[in-house]
Amino acid sequence: MSKQKVEFQAPHTQRVEFQATESLSLGNSFGTIKTQKQVKLDVTIGINSDTYGYFEFNDVESGGGDWYAEGGIWIKDKVITDYDGVFALPTFITDKLKDMGYDVSEVEDI
Repeated sequence: MSKQKVEFQAPHTQRVEFQATESLSLGNSFGTIKTQKQVKLDVTIGINSDTYGYFEFNDVESGGGDWYAEGGIWIKDKVITDYDGVFALPTFITDKLKDMGYDVSEVEDI
């Protein structure tokens, strides 16, 4: 992981930006549409309140034209209880949420 930018805005608001490299696959109910190994990503995680946050990531090479995802994160007592936007939260998201002090055990892909 490279440089990380952390911004604090209003109370209970935090935004973290970082880069990650991940092998990705895109699929739907018919199966896998495409895969790509070692995709360099720009990633943002934001926590807007004690109960809600969000994530967003896109590939660096195309600026999000090839790979892009975003979704919501629901929180209760520093525990991530639910999410949307992707089939499973990527490990680079869950790992960063752990680093930020959140419990991801209820949503972590085991």
